Amino acid sequence: MLPYWNLGGTLFPTYSLLTLLGAAAAWLYFHRQLKARGENPGRTEQAFLFGVLGALVGAKFLYLLLQLPQLLQDLPLLAADPAAFSARYLSGGFVFYGGLFGALAAVWLFCRRRKVPFSQLGADLVPAVPLFHTFGRVGCFLAGCCYGIPAPAGWPGVTFRVSPVAPNGVALLPVQLYEAAGCLLLFLLLHRLARRGWKGEALLLVYLAAYALFRFALEFLRGDAARGMWGVFSTSQLLALVTLAAVLPLLIRHLRTYGKQPRL
Repeated sequence: MLPYWNLGGTLFPTYSLLTLLGAAAAWLYFHRQLKARGENPGRTEQAFLFGVLGALVGAKFLYLLLQLPQLLQDLPLLAADPAAFSARYLSGGFVFYGGLFGALAAVWLFCRRRKVPFSQLGADLVPAVPLFHTFGRVGCFLAGCCYGIPAPAGWPGVTFRVSPVAPNGVALLPVQLYEAAGCLLLFLLLHRLARRGWKGEALLLVYLAAYALFRFALEFLRGDAARGMWGVFSTSQLLALVTLAAVLPLLIRHLRTYGKQPRL
């Protein structure tokens, strides 16, 4: 659709630009929530930066791990044609679950070192995650990555013409936009729960469980092979199942223990 954006004669990857916009939107949301509670956002905003860095590192690491066999074969390309190697492995290619776990690890480390309670910080930070993800999936759609299966008869599809990744000239399901819409709805839900007084831990459990269910179902509509397949399931589906198995008992126990948690 629009893999590159022309800015002053220089081509920039559209996915990278949308990622930056998503990070800006998430930061503004986080900043506004902190100010609304009368807090000085200076120290806790550092947690956001930690989370962004952790997300970038984790998302790229998991992508490269999935591409490891091909990456090892292409290592000579790093010396022969660094630009081609960078375009293939460094300019794009991020796995969301790697970014999610990387961000959580970075924020946990920040809270531990700075002795900041996650219950308070997370109430403002967790809803920002699906907001950021919404922009990222729109970027995927414009770049043509993470594309869907061929659209069944009667289903609306999108036909790419100049995508360097997606099959061109074939009507595909716009699963990137499906996920963007789902992430936006999840952001609105988490924001509402946060305003009702839900703590960071509870919001994180709700987010992880809801997204795992949504992502597991959506993966059946994905058509790209780069996400990695393990039998009938994709890498993200396996990670979603593991996440759900770990989170769901904690969420149920939390709701039982804190039955008087503020409702919708």
